[in-house]
Amino acid sequence: MVQERTRKFLALGLAIVLALGMFGVTGCASDDGETDGEAGGETGATETIKIGVQTALTGPLPDYGAAAKNGVELALEDFGTFEMDGTTYQVELVVLDDKAEPAESAVVAQTMVDEGVVGVIGSLTTGATLSAIPIYAENRIPQISGSVTGPAANADGFDTFYRTCWNDAIQGEALAVWAMELGAEKVVLMDDNGAYAVGLADVAEQTLKDAGVETLRQNCQSGDQDFSAQVANVKEFGPDALIFTGYHPEAGLMRKQMVEAGLGDVIFMGGDGIRSAELVAQAGGEANAEGIYATFGGFPEEQQPGYAAFAAKYEEKYGEDVGPYAQNNYDAFGVLIAAIKQAGSLDTEAIIEALQSIEYEGVTGTFGFASAADGPVARGDVVVAGLTPENVPRYVVEGGAFVSAK
Repeated sequence: MVQERTRKFLALGLAIVLALGMFGVTGCASDDGETDGEAGGETGATETIKIGVQTALTGPLPDYGAAAKNGVELALEDFGTFEMDGTTYQVELVVLDDKAEPAESAVVAQTMVDEGVVGVIGSLTTGATLSAIPIYAENRIPQISGSVTGPAANADGFDTFYRTCWNDAIQGEALAVWAMELGAEKVVLMDDNGAYAVGLADVAEQTLKDAGVETLRQNCQSGDQDFSAQVANVKEFGPDALIFTGYHPEAGLMRKQMVEAGLGDVIFMGGDGIRSAELVAQAGGEANAEGIYATFGGFPEEQQPGYAAFAAKYEEKYGEDVGPYAQNNYDAFGVLIAAIKQAGSLDTEAIIEALQSIEYEGVTGTFGFASAADGPVARGDVVVAGLTPENVPRYVVEGGAFVSAK
């Protein structure tokens, strides 16, 4: 009994000592400024913020949409956690699919607003972007696209829209010049009635006409399968070249049906919308696709200072080659984070203001954004040294894949 009572007293004494020790430790922390945040403001705090990724994961361009998402995901790994004024911010991506459809894009944009995003990367296409821009502008949310090249995207001068790819005022001229260099004296320009395709075709057509080249304008609709009427018109016109300014699903079918109609010798060209690995199959195989030409809305990969490292990281993570505009979307996310840090605030007005004066060193080069219309450079356009039609990259299908044509 005595031994049992002694053991109980010893246990009670040990418990009291431990309790007093813990009280002492807690008291010291409070006396030193309460590192738990109660008296230390936001020092050491962590906050989650949302950034939207509006792209097209379904619909006609899932390959382009996936590449955009992949580029942003890689940027999230590199820039998605940052400190500002003693607070650590962690970015949560809100990825939404607008299917490259204008009507769906407006719904996605409003959803992004409701989600409380501080900025949006996207969207993927010019048509979808035109539906989203007014919504983001009204709610003062900065929007940076890595793939929208259509001049219409910033024709109205909204200060919330920016892009890290080139304006088609440059790419369209480059396409026309290339066609003439290839000896074309009669050229068909074919669009899909979408904002991107029409804008690109307009610039190319005007450039050709100014140089005295005879042109014929044709069009189709996104999703069309039968191009017999257009092929018949092309055959009657007898062109040296056809410039298709839409996207690869329709471009591939048009090329296939032209070859089947005996027009395989007509030079077939397009912009960044056709430079997809899927074009070869859509054109009916390597034989039909061989020799198709395409331009792109950014510097050639070998001229992008950070491309080699980016490509290695991309291929390691996704097990495939870099998709179209993935690096431009990586830079879009990076420059948005840089603008937040430059603003020193999550206030979107301050972020928009920072974007208008920022200079950013990214994968694609060191760039900023135009603040006002200036020739082919309009508000929100990427501004980078060497941005001229002469520097627009050229690609050609050889052996079933696009390779550099220079």
